[in-house]
Amino acid sequence: MARVGPLIWFWSLTILPFTAILTFISTLIVCIQIPNNAPKDEKFPQISQLGTGQAYPYFVTGFVILSIQLLVILLGRIQYLFQTQYIIHRGIISVVHGIGLLSIVFLLLMAIVSIDDRPSIHLIGAYGLFGFISLYCFLHTVVVVYLFIHRSDVPQHTNIIWPIWFLFCSVLLITFFIVWLLTAKGIPEYLAAATPFLYFLGLAPQFWTQARTKKLDVVLFERLAF
Repeated sequence: MARVGPLIWFWSLTILPFTAILTFISTLIVCIQIPNNAPKDEKFPQISQLGTGQAYPYFVTGFVILSIQLLVILLGRIQYLFQTQYIIHRGIISVVHGIGLLSIVFLLLMAIVSIDDRPSIHLIGAYGLFGFISLYCFLHTVVVVYLFIHRSDVPQHTNIIWPIWFLFCSVLLITFFIVWLLTAKGIPEYLAAATPFLYFLGLAPQFWTQARTKKLDVVLFERLAF
């Protein structure tokens, strides 16, 4: 029974990148359907406007759940990198993921403080979220590319697909974010907000490999103990 808890943790990490993007999309869909203070003539209002009026509690609930999922994903990624490589100092790994964790603080600030009540604080949360999550994705991509370059020393990081995936998503995120800043349109904001979750989907295969390895270790241990 003592080994069941770790297995739950590792298999949860495999699922969470998918549940996170579903939580994000579901939150927006629910808030669009519930009366809010967004302009009625806008087909794609700003995300901040969706968290107003009667939709506010649903907006907060969805993003609080999302923040918990992101917290677990980032902690799981730190753990994975600590266990599968030794060429990048743990302090650097911690700083990079600390930036990702800081973005969660701004996510909660954006969600909890309505733009109708305190617009300046809400916007600090929104821009802080996009800024820090973009910086995290860029730095994490640098880490992944560096590990791939030194793949002979880190056999768990030899797949070229992941550096390409993370780089692609990072470029998309920064591009959509800049377009949103320049146009203030809803669609670029939706795309910029969704791209980090697309980015995190790239973590799922390595989480899955890790979970399978841990499961095999448990089976082997039980057979030896028997």
